[in-house]
Amino acid sequence: MRYNIAMAKKTENKNDWDDGRTIAPMNGDELPSYRKIMFSGRKNRREAQKDPDKISVTKKERRAMIRAYMALMLPRLAVILLSFGLVAALLFLWLS
Repeated sequence: MRYNIAMAKKTENKNDWDDGRTIAPMNGDELPSYRKIMFSGRKNRREAQKDPDKISVTKKERRAMIRAYMALMLPRLAVILLSFGLVAALLFLWLS
């Protein structure tokens, strides 16, 4: 039996799959025209922080807004969870 010498040698792990070429550039030219128009005037985060017209919210106001949002959403969450529980109970009774 004859073995292939090239197969017996340990080959180096070369990352030749990444040669630096760009197949699909992601610079925004691939966006449809309506998306280009929509995102063209958008400010980045640093520019938005420097904006003097930005509405400032204190910590107390932010906490009050979050508390009001939670007070609005918790009953809805309770209804959804109770609905799932009811369906699970009905399935258990039906299948047993």
